[in-house]
Amino acid sequence: MKNTIYYILFLLVTVFGFAQDKQLLQTGVIIDSVKVASTPTESYAIYLPKKYDAKTPLSLVFIFEPAARGKIGIEPFILAAETYNYILVCSNTLKNGSTQNNISIANRLFDDVLQNYAVDTSQLYISGFSGGARLASYFGISTGVFQGVIACGASFNGADKFMPPSNNFSYVGMVGDKDMNYQEMIKNKEWLDKSRIVNTLFVSHEEHVWPKQSEMLRAFDWLEIQAYRKNIRPKNDTIIKRIYDKNLRIADSLKGNKEMVLLVNACEKGITFFNTNEDNFLRTKIAEIKKSREYKDEIEKIEKIKVLENEILDRLWLRFDQELKSAKSTTNFKFWKSEIKDLNAMKLDNKNVLAQNMAIRILFSFQISVYEAGQENKRNQQNDKFTYCQELYKIITETN
Repeated sequence: MKNTIYYILFLLVTVFGFAQDKQLLQTGVIIDSVKVASTPTESYAIYLPKKYDAKTPLSLVFIFEPAARGKIGIEPFILAAETYNYILVCSNTLKNGSTQNNISIANRLFDDVLQNYAVDTSQLYISGFSGGARLASYFGISTGVFQGVIACGASFNGADKFMPPSNNFSYVGMVGDKDMNYQEMIKNKEWLDKSRIVNTLFVSHEEHVWPKQSEMLRAFDWLEIQAYRKNIRPKNDTIIKRIYDKNLRIADSLKGNKEMVLLVNACEKGITFFNTNEDNFLRTKIAEIKKSREYKDEIEKIEKIKVLENEILDRLWLRFDQELKSAKSTTNFKFWKSEIKDLNAMKLDNKNVLAQNMAIRILFSFQISVYEAGQENKRNQQNDKFTYCQELYKIITETN
C-alpha cells in the first residue's frame, strides 16, 4: 500500500514537467481504446469534454468498470463531464479479480494519463461500480490524492476500513433500493459519519446497475459544492442557485409521492454550509419533516424491514453453508423451494414496496452467490459441490 501511495504522489509532483498530448483526440465523443504506452496489451476509453483544448488543465475522473467495459463505464458521467468540464478515463483492462493485480494496472493507467493529457492534479476524482467501487474506495482512503470518490453499488472492502483514513476526500455513495448491496451502503454511510469523512448517499429506485446520467449529475452537483468549500474551485453563485432549485424541485416531487426519507435526503443535498438564507430554509424544512407522523412511520417501517432482511439472510446463509459442506440438500430442496416461493410472493406485492424491494435484493444476492460458489467449486474440481450449486441455482432462477 505504501508503494502505491508514494508512486501516485511522485506522479502528481512530476507530471507537469513532461505532460504532452498523447494524440489529437476528438472532443465530445468516447474514444473506445487508447493503449497504455508502457504496456500495449492494456488500454482505456477516454472522453475529453468539448471545451478541452490541451492547454488548460482540467479535472479528471478515473473510472473502474467491473467487466472492463471502458465505454460502458464512461457513459453515466458524460452529462456531468460537460456540465463541470471533467476528463473521463475508464480502463478496458482492469476488472473484478485480484486486488494486487488491479492496483498494478491502475498505477500504469494513472501514469499514462497524467503524463499525456492536460490534467489539474489538484482536482482528481475516482469512481467505480460494484467491484470497481471497492477499488476506487481503496484508492480514496489510502492515498490522500483524490478529492472525491463516487462509489456506485458497493462500498469498501472490509480490510480497507482498518486503514488510517485520509479525510481529504469527499465520498459519494450511489445505490438502488433494489440493489443487493443496499443495506451495505446504508451501513457504510454510518461508518463514514463516525470516521468524520464528508459524505452523502444517493438512493434511486433501481437494481444493481450503473446510475443514470441525471443521477450522476446530482452527485457531481454535490461534489461541486464540496470543491467550493475546499477552495479548489472558485465559488459560483449561479451554480449554487441552480443546485438549490433542482433539489427543491426533487423534494417537492418526493413529498407528492410521500417518500419522506428521500425527501429529507434531497433537502440535505441542497445545503451548501455557507449559512445562506437558502441553507437556513432547508434546515428548517428538514426539522419540520422529521417531526411529522409520516416521516416517523416510514422510518419505523424501514427499521422493521432491515431486521426482517437480516433474519432471512441469516437463515438462508446458514442453510446454504451447511448443505454446501455435504454437497446435498437434506430436504431434496423443499426448504429452498418454499423460501424462494415466499420471496417471489413478496417481490410481486406492489402494496408493500419496502418488502418488495427487500425480496428483490435477497433473490439477486443469492442468485449471484450460488453461481459464484458453483464456479469456484468447478475450478477446484469439487464436482459434487458444483452439481449442488447448479441445482440450487436452477431453483432460484426458474422461480425468480
